[in-house]
Amino acid sequence: MVKVDRVGAIRLGRQRSPDKHTGEHPTKYLRAANIKPAGIDLTDVLTMDFTPSERVTFALQLGDILLTEASGSSSQVGRAALWRGDLAECCYQNTLIRFRPHAVTPEYALTVFRHYVASGAFAGLARGVGIQHLGASRFAGLAFPLPPLKEQTRIARAVEDRRREIRDAQLHLRSALDHLDAQRKEILAAAAHGELVALPRGVAEGAEEAAKTRENLAPRTSTPQNSLFDLGDGVQSESDAPPLPSGWISVRVDEAGAARLGRQRSPQHHRGEHLRPYLRVANVLEDRIDTAEVHEMNFTPDEYKNYMLERGDILLNEGQSLELVGRPAMFRDQVPGACFQNHLIRFRAGAAVDPEFALLVFLHYLHSGKFRSLARGSTNIANLGLERFRAMPFPVPPLKEQEAIVKEARLRMDAVSAQMTAVRSSMERLPEMERELLAAATAGELVDQDLSDESADELLARLGEPTEAVVALSLNKEKKTSKGSAMKKKSGSAPSGGRQPKLVEVLKRAGRPLALPELFALAGFDRDEPEQVELFYLALRSELNHTIRQVGADTENAVLQEIGDAA
Repeated sequence: MVKVDRVGAIRLGRQRSPDKHTGEHPTKYLRAANIKPAGIDLTDVLTMDFTPSERVTFALQLGDILLTEASGSSSQVGRAALWRGDLAECCYQNTLIRFRPHAVTPEYALTVFRHYVASGAFAGLARGVGIQHLGASRFAGLAFPLPPLKEQTRIARAVEDRRREIRDAQLHLRSALDHLDAQRKEILAAAAHGELVALPRGVAEGAEEAAKTRENLAPRTSTPQNSLFDLGDGVQSESDAPPLPSGWISVRVDEAGAARLGRQRSPQHHRGEHLRPYLRVANVLEDRIDTAEVHEMNFTPDEYKNYMLERGDILLNEGQSLELVGRPAMFRDQVPGACFQNHLIRFRAGAAVDPEFALLVFLHYLHSGKFRSLARGSTNIANLGLERFRAMPFPVPPLKEQEAIVKEARLRMDAVSAQMTAVRSSMERLPEMERELLAAATAGELVDQDLSDESADELLARLGEPTEAVVALSLNKEKKTSKGSAMKKKSGSAPSGGRQPKLVEVLKRAGRPLALPELFALAGFDRDEPEQVELFYLALRSELNHTIRQVGADTENAVLQEIGDAA
């Protein structure tokens, strides 16, 4: 185990500021939004002015790893991706940390960092309120499991092979879910169109059954006006639906049963002598009533008669998003004595319709887009409309056939639901499989070891310390700029006349403990220059717990003192 900064060079990106939006050297740069779980997303790459020396400092090279330094969610801090040189010249912003591998292969380092995201190691390291920061110095000091170089290659190859298998499994499972969902829609369509249960009957028998059905129809509750689907007798037609079987008839929804809106919610009804539970859109899910949170409202005895729910009533979302408008579920006395709000429509089946069959028809309308095509409003909130709903077509087979259809449809849909549950369970297992894979890879449990491999200790001794930061700094020292008659060294040169000061000397001169920002300033470092920030933290790490120590446990506002003073 070594520290991260022992196996690679770490650098925070260049800060974005208004004066850098334009300039003589516009350069593409990456930010946290470009780092996705699947890799680097180059669909939205911005530009910012980087001077030639800054391009040298913040340029990306093949094999660099970029990690998100900050995120609103601690679980996303440290998300890593490998730079594969997809753009000819590209830099990066200070919402990212660049790790340039030194004693480690890029692919193995990426495996370790992915493990730290999956295991929560980065999340535990992050600090901040609202926005969580990984921190370049905290990242640099994190423990890093270092195997021999050849073993790193074997581990990275095995990880990629198994991650590919996991991705393939995920694609197959998603495809299976899509097929099962399509199968469920086909079952609902077949139920509504008379194609699910074969009950052959002659023309005369069919006409007789249809006549019996018409006798039991409910009277219309409204008169259609300018309906786009009006056939002249008030009945709408599904243009893409097959002809109805013999014995079936097509009627309006308000002939199949009674439909009405619920009671409007208002402050005056929050209290009263007759508080009753009521259902709202949040309670009516697809084919299911959710009773986790049921509110109460005052309903007078007369209002209760109008808005009470009975077993077998079907509730539909009247106001919802366009994809979910009309979402239906049956009330099965889940909340005894409940009423309903005006963002729901209650359908109470008439004598000619089995409520369970009506629910199948409405589920078909939801998934086939019939409700969506009928709704009015915006994408966020669409309204089905009571009168438009009442005028919709409704297929009515003989009652016995309805019962047979319901039985067969539920049998098939239950089988589909069981398969979908099994597929989802397998999909939920995949992230855990990847976490286990990454944990095994970084614990040395994934591939066999080869005793002939150069050991990690030998590797470190041969390569020495990471040199990227030193090379970048030496390049910057050669660049000088004049302002008036004064000559100023570029960033990266050490403060205090070219000699990097010992922080303990600064503390001795101050004669008291210093907060981290104060120590930084008194030591002569420039906070606007990323190279000097890095130099400061390098000096801090080298002296901490040797000549200086931290006072207290607050790492964000650390106070430091000379160890001699502490004694």
